[in-house]
Amino acid sequence: MALTPKLEIRQSQSLLMTPQLRQAINLLQLSNLELNEFLEQELNNNPFLEREDDSLAATEDNHSPTIDTYNEQSQTLPETEDTSLDIDYDNQFDDSENDNTGSDIGNDFSWSDYNQSKSSHNDDDFDYFEKRLSDNKSFYQLLNEQINLHFPKRKDNLIAHLLSEQLDDAGYYRGNTSLLATRLNIPESSIRSILNQMKGFEPAGIFAENLAECLEIQLRDINRLDPAISCLLQNLNLLADRKFKELKKLCNCDDEDLASMIADIKTLNPKPAAEWHLDNPSYIIPDVYVRRNKDESYRVELNTLSLPRVLINRSYFSEISHTATKNKEAKRYLKENMAHANFIIKSLHQRATTVLRVSEEIVRRQRDFFEHGINYLKPMSLKDVAYTLEMHESTVSRVTTRKYMQTPRGLFELKYFFSAAAGTYTGNEETSTLSIKNRIRQLIETENPQDILSDDKLVELLAREGIKIARRTVAKYREAQNIPTSAQRKRQKRPLV
Repeated sequence: MALTPKLEIRQSQSLLMTPQLRQAINLLQLSNLELNEFLEQELNNNPFLEREDDSLAATEDNHSPTIDTYNEQSQTLPETEDTSLDIDYDNQFDDSENDNTGSDIGNDFSWSDYNQSKSSHNDDDFDYFEKRLSDNKSFYQLLNEQINLHFPKRKDNLIAHLLSEQLDDAGYYRGNTSLLATRLNIPESSIRSILNQMKGFEPAGIFAENLAECLEIQLRDINRLDPAISCLLQNLNLLADRKFKELKKLCNCDDEDLASMIADIKTLNPKPAAEWHLDNPSYIIPDVYVRRNKDESYRVELNTLSLPRVLINRSYFSEISHTATKNKEAKRYLKENMAHANFIIKSLHQRATTVLRVSEEIVRRQRDFFEHGINYLKPMSLKDVAYTLEMHESTVSRVTTRKYMQTPRGLFELKYFFSAAAGTYTGNEETSTLSIKNRIRQLIETENPQDILSDDKLVELLAREGIKIARRTVAKYREAQNIPTSAQRKRQKRPLV
């Protein structure tokens, strides 16, 4: 059969990623803070977009669309040409680099990081006043006050500030006094003298160069430093390994003295700067609220207060469009901005609808979690939610990215509720891997110090509860939660002898 070129006509359908569709997809995955910044730019650039508050101050247009009152039939331009925009999120090819995000959740959330107790009060009366930025004094403000007080001379003050720049987050000095002396062309002893004075700053223990020195400064501050405890500080490695017999021999003390010194050390702060605010803290603003109704059901609401309410000023468009009838450039400019304003309103409405639908489906599937806690968290994938809502999996992935849900059990990222299923001996795959991780932690926290649970023992205990899991999987889940091995836990919980 000969190969010859030929022409043929074929009718086919293809999906195109238009600029409007791409922007609509980007709006979908933006957090509320990022969306706020985007809308601020649009309000500054587009003369036909305005805040709802601004429109109330002027003459209100009762037919101006908002996110909540959007009606597609009212979003046509005064002109007769077709300006409709196709921004259906699912009318796209599978190109997203985030398509598989969340399908295999690799995060290791700890249930202890969240509020486990249900609120005893009504959600409607919940006071979010405490979520404002705090006005506490920062760590560096405290240092500057002490430096200015202790070093009035300009030269010493400068050196002290240079030394403070070499502190790590825990408050330890990590600089090199020799290099600093060379750079300033002064004796290293002068810098060392200033550094030693700064080791007496508050909080006690800052500017120490190692853990032993940090603890020593704090013990001296409470007048508890003696030769025996100094010896103990020089052998912290033996204390970490719980080699008490060797410590008693080196420090020349008995069981009672050793226990007393260890108790004193436990009251100290190994990271003196950790409890101070190095920067202003930031708080997460939830995108969705989940509230409990009187009939024991749950309702899902969008947090509309965190976003500006925008609408289209059609009266202004009608007013200036008459003056631009003879100027083609001005007429084209007005039509483009009006079309873009309509697109923004439609995109925001579709974004809000999609976030709400996905959140409602999550709450419906995870009702047992809200009722009883993490042990009842069900396995759920992006594909499951996408199939139920007739969406693309990548759309669900974008909706759940960097968005948070305020619930009666605390604040959670939407992706927290997605986890894989674990096999059970009964054939029931309603057990989430997050629930298994939490169960492993519970078993370890309640273990008998005289009978430390090995990974094999944990496998056996989980099997009694109907959970089929391999020993290596238990080890992986344990390590993901930073839980030591059974041998390490045995040394940590070993009593003094």
